[in-house]
Amino acid sequence: MKKVDVLIIGAGPAGSMCGYLLKKAGIDCMIVDHATFPRDKVCGGGMSPKCWQLLEELIPDFKYDYNSIRHVRFWVEEDRCCEFETSFEFRLVKRKVFDMQLLEQYKSLGGEVLKGSFLRYDESQDGLTVTLKSGEQIACRYLVGADGSTSSVRHFMTGNDDNGFIILEQYVEKSPDNVLEVGLSKNYDVNGYYYRFPNGEFDVIGYGDQSSTVEKCREVLRQKNSSEAKFRGCHIYLKNEYPLNDRVILIGDAGGFANRTTCEGIKAAFITARHAAEAITSGRPFREVNARLFKKMKKEDLFTRFFFSPSTIWFLGQLFRWPSLIKWCFERAVRH
Repeated sequence: MKKVDVLIIGAGPAGSMCGYLLKKAGIDCMIVDHATFPRDKVCGGGMSPKCWQLLEELIPDFKYDYNSIRHVRFWVEEDRCCEFETSFEFRLVKRKVFDMQLLEQYKSLGGEVLKGSFLRYDESQDGLTVTLKSGEQIACRYLVGADGSTSSVRHFMTGNDDNGFIILEQYVEKSPDNVLEVGLSKNYDVNGYYYRFPNGEFDVIGYGDQSSTVEKCREVLRQKNSSEAKFRGCHIYLKNEYPLNDRVILIGDAGGFANRTTCEGIKAAFITARHAAEAITSGRPFREVNARLFKKMKKEDLFTRFFFSPSTIWFLGQLFRWPSLIKWCFERAVRH
């Protein structure tokens, strides 16, 4: 039986970052993932300034590919539009490339990656025994679930399947204007929004809500005169309703930490990866180290219900008469 201090399930941004920080601190760890990298990932790939600044703090001098965006376009109900140039840049990455680049950072410190799929864990006074679907077993002191919204680790903890926010998206020809675009409508389903994120080679356009379907997404994209391509979909878990275990830590999308309003997940992946590494190296409970983020999630739940209400969407459309005000509110929300 293999033995490691920390076993991480999932080699996405949360898992790779957690592994990198643990290896840097001298902690023996291993990442297990069923995919062969590079692998694609359903995600707009947007990184806000707070996200890429945190990345630079955690891995100084990390070089990665991205498309810089400063022009933002918002629209409400098709007839209300607001555009402006931000004083900072958004960085849009292709997850297939970006996730591989992050994983290579972990491997550069001697980090081990094992191809496999999580099945179960058993806990004893001595630690944990993790069993993979192949039958292989690994003994560890800590298990970190970083295996995304459909986390097998979380499902094993809770014993049920979890519903979440549904995202459907397409890759289309890159637009020449290089604009980050987001649209809202009171006719969309619960918390629904349209988006267009241009990366270096193509645009990612999509639609998401709490019960999105291919038919609904097609309808939204037709309204935007978007050419139809192959749909790619995923669900984003947006809850923290699972038992907290000091030895089993859920981070990133696996723990339901994506932003409740925007569904931005990369920043939360980095934050919770850092908190997990800090909890493990210091011997403190993750629930304590990550306490402020748990509280922030509850506040985001309340704000999201307010933000996507029909009255708020209507009011936002009225404010579009003053683009400078919208820009100020947007930049303050993104940076603070």
